[in-house]
Amino acid sequence: MIQYIRLQEANCRNCLRCVRVCPTKAMTYIDHQPKIIENECILCGKCYSVCPHSAKKVNSDILSVKNWLEQKETVILSVAPSFVAIWPKFKTLEKALLDKGFTAIEETAIGAKLVSESYSNLLQEGKMKNIISTCCPAVVSLVEKEYGDLVNQLAPVVSPMVAHGKDIKRRYPNSKVVFLSPCIAKQKEKDDLRFTGAIDATISMQDCLQFLGNIDQSGEEWNDFDGSIARLYPTPGGVLKTLPRESNYKKVNVEGVERIKQVLNSIQANMLEGYFFEMSACHESCMGGPLLTHCDHNEWLGQSVIRNSVDENKKIVAGEPIISLNTTWEKENIQRSQHTEEEIQDMLYMMGKTNSDKELNCGACGYETCRDKAIAVLDGKADPKICLPNALEHAESISSLIIENTPNGIVVLDENKNILDINPSAKLMLNLEDVNVIGLPIDSILPDQELVSLIQSVRRVQYYRAQYPQYNRTLDHAIMKLEQGDYVVLILMDLTVEEAKEKVLKQVRQQTIEVTQQVIDDQMRTVQEIASLLGETTAKSKVALTRLKKAMEEDD
Repeated sequence: MIQYIRLQEANCRNCLRCVRVCPTKAMTYIDHQPKIIENECILCGKCYSVCPHSAKKVNSDILSVKNWLEQKETVILSVAPSFVAIWPKFKTLEKALLDKGFTAIEETAIGAKLVSESYSNLLQEGKMKNIISTCCPAVVSLVEKEYGDLVNQLAPVVSPMVAHGKDIKRRYPNSKVVFLSPCIAKQKEKDDLRFTGAIDATISMQDCLQFLGNIDQSGEEWNDFDGSIARLYPTPGGVLKTLPRESNYKKVNVEGVERIKQVLNSIQANMLEGYFFEMSACHESCMGGPLLTHCDHNEWLGQSVIRNSVDENKKIVAGEPIISLNTTWEKENIQRSQHTEEEIQDMLYMMGKTNSDKELNCGACGYETCRDKAIAVLDGKADPKICLPNALEHAESISSLIIENTPNGIVVLDENKNILDINPSAKLMLNLEDVNVIGLPIDSILPDQELVSLIQSVRRVQYYRAQYPQYNRTLDHAIMKLEQGDYVVLILMDLTVEEAKEKVLKQVRQQTIEVTQQVIDDQMRTVQEIASLLGETTAKSKVALTRLKKAMEEDD
């Protein structure tokens, strides 16, 4: 299966924006990575449009197109009318593309004119309960996948891209037809077997920008042609503006998948009949196409250029088409697992939604309700642990648990250096268990002027030690100013026990020194006495030996 949108996992930052905006919930988040369920994706391109990290890459046929041009093949480019959001001068764009080797450059509006003729025929016939336009392949996919019972209310007419491709192939039988697109879904439409041979390749506006580089934007805009009002197709309500005003059908323009779903639900409920709906998955119609979002463009300038180039009074009436534009749409209902109420409630409980008050339905996880999220988890499409309110509550509970149970005292001061909050350990240190000190100045409980001065001037973490005789305590203070707001936090560390231990240790050390000195003195006296005795004995021995020697000498 072709992946029309590929995920660049290395670039993903797990922001979940793509999951939140996906209107069909085909974008899932499992194992810390988003993943597209291909058979549920309608290729509306919202995930690509909102991704700020370039973690989505769109399939492109640009390499094939370049190869055809190098081989000097006949290559015709069908240019979607939304091109004016980037290149407001058609003639300038045409010349630049012809210089690159294209055989001819034509407006897709030519195909749109043929489609409007077929729509006018349907309006004139008046046989359909409702008529839903089929210019937007994302809308067609939505109906085929999720509203299969309404495929008979889709206009049995191909899109302007396919119509133009067929017309070009009629005139250039052996040509390669390339579509310059603002839309990702057009790539899948090109590959649809129902339209085989109409379009050979699609390239994005960004592909074309990179291919052409900077081009001169001066010159003529474009020439008029019969049916040029069809250039309005990419503007909001543009399809309807091409059709005759007189009709038994009420004409309504609907943009955005969410609103389209509301209309389709109403049609399913038999609440709407006799309507022609122009439906576009993108807000601002094709001018808001996803392949325009990541390149420099101006949709409002484009709309004004288009409106200035057409005569809206020249409507496109019913007529015999020069080629067959008929097609059929097929029911493709997605098979989804069915879960019992008990299973859903069990999953909600496992997700921490133990009662209805816990079901905040904030939508941060990408699902409109906690119940929808529980069903997605059961379907294997979502991670039950991804819940912002639960995460915040968990973080707050851990933070509160630490503050309430830390042995250090914590005092928070407001911008006026009055007590905003105080934890149990600080109250215990300062004998304040039964006293409400909230709102009192800090010096009312810690009367130390140097500490007050440090609090007034603190810019970064500072430390200060002080004794408080009234509490019989010695405290070390860590003084911090919070970056947000003008709050100061005091962390009080009780050094009283440590200080008492230090005093005892000093006394022990002093006593040890004194005893040691006494022992040394006693030992020195003993040594001296021994030395004295040793000295007297030696003298006597010397005298005796001398006398003995002398006697022996005399005997000789």
